[in-house]
Amino acid sequence: MIKPAFGISFWSLYTLGFTVVLPTFLYYTESAEEPPQDSATIAFLYLGLGVVTWLVAIGLYLRFFIKLVFTDKYRLERTAREGTTITAEIIRKTQVGVIHDAVTLDLRLAFRNLAGTPVEISYELNDSRPYERRFEAGNMIDMSAGLNGGEAVFVPKALQVSRNRGIVILYSFILLLLLAAAIVYPVFAYMQESQGTGWRFLRLSHPWISVPLINIGVGALILVFLGFIGKASGETDKPLRMIMYGIKTTGTVLSYQQTGMYINEQPQVRFEIEYTDQTGYRRTTVCKKIVSLLDIHKLDNGPKEIMYLPDKPEKIVFYDDLTL
Repeated sequence: MIKPAFGISFWSLYTLGFTVVLPTFLYYTESAEEPPQDSATIAFLYLGLGVVTWLVAIGLYLRFFIKLVFTDKYRLERTAREGTTITAEIIRKTQVGVIHDAVTLDLRLAFRNLAGTPVEISYELNDSRPYERRFEAGNMIDMSAGLNGGEAVFVPKALQVSRNRGIVILYSFILLLLLAAAIVYPVFAYMQESQGTGWRFLRLSHPWISVPLINIGVGALILVFLGFIGKASGETDKPLRMIMYGIKTTGTVLSYQQTGMYINEQPQVRFEIEYTDQTGYRRTTVCKKIVSLLDIHKLDNGPKEIMYLPDKPEKIVFYDDLTL
């Protein structure tokens, strides 16, 4: 569990090196000595642009901060109390890591969903009391599903949520840094760079303007890219809804072919599938997913278990790919 966190931290710092350190370094080594511009109007336009971009950046971060520290905890606890109860059997338990005094377990859960379909999924949780052996194979566990709103949640009924104090302190410190960069830094820059010309020293390359603009743009590009990757890999928009309400049936793979798109050097494959829904209507639909190069030779036409949503029968997922 440490390696992924380290990887995320490394790439975050690596990205910030290009989006914060590099623009600042280039400005103060190349552009800082340029004379102030003549137009006060353009200077105030840049000032307004800087104010707007910092308001957007801080607003987005505050939204993330509030969600991380307050909203997520409340949502998880409320789902555990008020969500739809699903009793599942633990088919398999695997310990995959240790976090402080808790062990991280990968459980294989089997249960009947709200449509009466038997499903099996993998579920990861942290067990703070492993000595009680609550999650042994063969034991039953009460899960709670919350399907209202934009984000579906699936948690143990006996869930206990605690905040990571170190993470809260870290993100609070980052918030203070952002506020200092937005408020203190322009005052400091004004005192050092204005040379009696007011805000005419501002230009698009100034770090107070360029850094938030670059980071907002990079963040937007990352979100678009991740969304594209998710769709290309065949992930469903709301996997928990498919798990809770999906109906399992046997479809027929009529044809399959590579689309020519590759994600991490793994090909995307387009499947044409025919199946009969619960009303007896025979449907033909198409789905795309990323397939490992090692599994390409295993693809074949013929019967294949799938899941589909009764209210959106064109949306299907292979049963073997069912996951949260």
